[in-house]
Amino acid sequence: MLGVLIALAANAFLDARQWDEKTRAAEAAMRLELAEDDGPQAYGRLVIAPCLDAQILRIHDGSGHVPNDELRRLASAYNPPFRVWDSEAWKTLLASDVGSHMAPDRLVQWSSPYRLMPGLTDANAKERDVVVDLHEALPPVAEPTAADLQALRRHSAELRRLNFQFYRASQLIIARSHVAGADVPQALRTEMLKEARGEYGACAREPNLAAPPEAQSLKANLWWLPVRFSS
Repeated sequence: MLGVLIALAANAFLDARQWDEKTRAAEAAMRLELAEDDGPQAYGRLVIAPCLDAQILRIHDGSGHVPNDELRRLASAYNPPFRVWDSEAWKTLLASDVGSHMAPDRLVQWSSPYRLMPGLTDANAKERDVVVDLHEALPPVAEPTAADLQALRRHSAELRRLNFQFYRASQLIIARSHVAGADVPQALRTEMLKEARGEYGACAREPNLAAPPEAQSLKANLWWLPVRFSS
């Protein structure tokens, strides 16, 4: 009898150890995916969001007021980055049943940033389509009609809204990944900021990662809050 109990205890210990190892491996994969894939994409959108906003405002407010060739140039130059927002490590965790062996609060911490990825994937596809519409809104040579200019303003307004959406969601990804222990490495952030300033100029700003995300405020549950880019 004693031997049976010892054997059962040993099996339970080995089983718990195996699940502990699987859990650590799953967390390492999610940490890598968030810190070096989705996280840098979110950080990049935070850095260049003011630049994109300034570009799209020049198009929207310039419609009907600036020379048509300049308006065409501004529209064709608007090209935000199109990225894939991955959740493969999270999907693997769910498919392997590792999540059932994690503490509930830890599981929620990991799910928190990943819940944003499907919405960002949809927004990315929408943004790509609207950018194409923006590029094609004006005739290449002929004088644009009032309908053409109205379409240009509508497309630019939609792109501005999408840029705001990416900005707020990126704040959430960075903040929630930090809670889960998956920060974007400082060296990578420094390099990205340098590259962004080389491409966009002084409008590329280092975001305040310590500031609470605007979308988490209680006011955001009551009314729409305008985006305020950090200076």
